[in-house]
Amino acid sequence: MASFCNVSILAFLLLATVAFLASPGMAFQANEQDYAPAPNENILVAPDVENYLVRCLKKLSKGCGPLFFERIFLNETKDLSTSCCQDMVQMGLSCHNAMTNAIILRPEFSDKAALYHKNRIHIWKLCNLLI
Repeated sequence: MASFCNVSILAFLLLATVAFLASPGMAFQANEQDYAPAPNENILVAPDVENYLVRCLKKLSKGCGPLFFERIFLNETKDLSTSCCQDMVQMGLSCHNAMTNAIILRPEFSDKAALYHKNRIHIWKLCNLLI
């Protein structure tokens, strides 16, 4: 009798689970577009440009990159340290421009490109005055 009761409970649970999973409210339709990356989402710059950007970034001290990013792209007003400005000026204007342009290529930053270019120029001039 106990065996029959256990089998009945298992059968009921199995049927309830199948009914639950098959119900339209719980159905899940996979949309392949949800998983496919945008055509240029992963590759925004050529590999040689990426290597150049990595070499540029290595010329900045550890905390300087985020500081410049915040000043240029987030309009933060944190003070620029003389040492970070020295790093950037020694890195060179072409590196500074290339890194800014690479970030502007990202879709989330491209809509305010003119503002970011203006900020980039302002930061460059400010750092040249500081050192």
